[in-house]
Amino acid sequence: MTATTSPLASPMNHVFVDFENVHQVDLSLIGAKAVSFTLMVGEKQKNLDTDLVEKLLEHSASVLMVKLKSSKKNSLDFALAYYLGRAALADPTACFHIIAKDGGYDPLIEHLRERHINVRRSASCADLTFAWPGKAVPASKSPSKKSAAKKVAKKAAKKAASKKAAVKKAVKKEEILEEWVKRVVNNFREHPKARPAKKKTLQTKIGDLIDRAAESSDVQLVIVILCKAGYLTFDEKNVPSYHL
Repeated sequence: MTATTSPLASPMNHVFVDFENVHQVDLSLIGAKAVSFTLMVGEKQKNLDTDLVEKLLEHSASVLMVKLKSSKKNSLDFALAYYLGRAALADPTACFHIIAKDGGYDPLIEHLRERHINVRRSASCADLTFAWPGKAVPASKSPSKKSAAKKVAKKAAKKAASKKAAVKKAVKKEEILEEWVKRVVNNFREHPKARPAKKKTLQTKIGDLIDRAAESSDVQLVIVILCKAGYLTFDEKNVPSYHL
C-alpha cells in the first residue's frame, strides 16, 4: 500500500502594521485564509487610500484598525506591543509578524522569542514569510490515526498552556518596564543637576532607581527605551546627553 501523508493544519498568522512607519500595505493579505490583520494608524494620519478602506470594510471580521488619539512619541509602538501581547494571550500557538522599518521593536521581539513566542519583524509586506508548523507524517508509520491525533492535541494543549503563561509574564514585564522608564525620566527632570555625566554612573543611578544591579539586563533595557524615546543620547565617547 502506498503511504499517504496527513499535513498539519497551518497556524494562524497575526500581522501588525506600524502604518506611521510603513505606508504601503499588501491588499492581498487582507481577507487571506489563516491571517489576522491589524493596522496601527497614527493620530496625524487623517487620510487612507480608498482601496485600503474598501478592503478593510469588506473583511472587517478578520481585520482590526486601531486609530491612536495620542500624538506623543512612541505612543503607537506601545499600543502595538499591547495588541500583540493580547493576541498572543488569546492564540499562543500562532505566528506574529510586525511590519515596520523601525528597529526599536527588536528588543521586544528578542524578549518574546526568549519566552518561546513566534514573532518576527519585516520591513515591508513583501518581506513576509508565513510559517508552516512541521513536516507531514506518513500515515503508514502511524499505528492509529485517533491515537496520533490525541497525542498531537495533548502536546499542543500543553505547549499552548506553557506559552500562555509565558506571554502573561512577558506582558507584565512590559508594564514594569514602562513604569521604570517613567520613574527614571521623572527623577532626571526633578533633579537636573544630579544627572550622571558618565555611562557607568548612569547605569548605577538607573539601577538604584529601579532596584536592580547596574550591570543587569533590566538596566540595559531601560537605557535602550530612553534612547529610542529620544530622552537620551550618547556621543562617540559614550558621554550621555539628556533631552527631557
